[in-house]
Amino acid sequence: MFSFAPFFTLLQAAIGVLSLRDQSKPDFLRELWNRVGRMGRRLEKLLAQWRAGTLPQARARGSEAGQRAERVRAPGITLPETHGWLAARMPDIHQKLGDWQLMVSQEECARFLDEVPQARKIVAVLERMLFVPAGKKRATRKRAEVWPPPAWVRAVETAKMIVGPTGRLQWL
Repeated sequence: MFSFAPFFTLLQAAIGVLSLRDQSKPDFLRELWNRVGRMGRRLEKLLAQWRAGTLPQARARGSEAGQRAERVRAPGITLPETHGWLAARMPDIHQKLGDWQLMVSQEECARFLDEVPQARKIVAVLERMLFVPAGKKRATRKRAEVWPPPAWVRAVETAKMIVGPTGRLQWL
């Protein structure tokens, strides 16, 4: 018997550590933490229903887009499209990705993902965040501009100096 809960708990913990390291996008990381938690809870619920044999039947219904103006959702976060973008930001999670692949390759989990399309969709989104398939380009992060530091720029302006073409300070 397998469970998705331990992996999602570790993933949320790694996102929490990332939010302490990188405080440039706190709203994005908070929403990402919440979304990962919802994904884990949804997978656990689907797994329990699948094991009990009580999965609801798929319903075919048409789109209601634009029919109800009063039912507008607040805009959520937009996740990056590149493969492995989350793993590129969290090097701590790489040691646990092997556990994920081992769990997904187990016979019961593979059967679960074959029989439950909703779970397949959730797992596909998660794997796009974490893994780079063979032949695809790995996600990279651009380095932040660290030079010149803001305090240095303010000191140069206060002293009424400029940075010359060779990188040396010159008086105005």
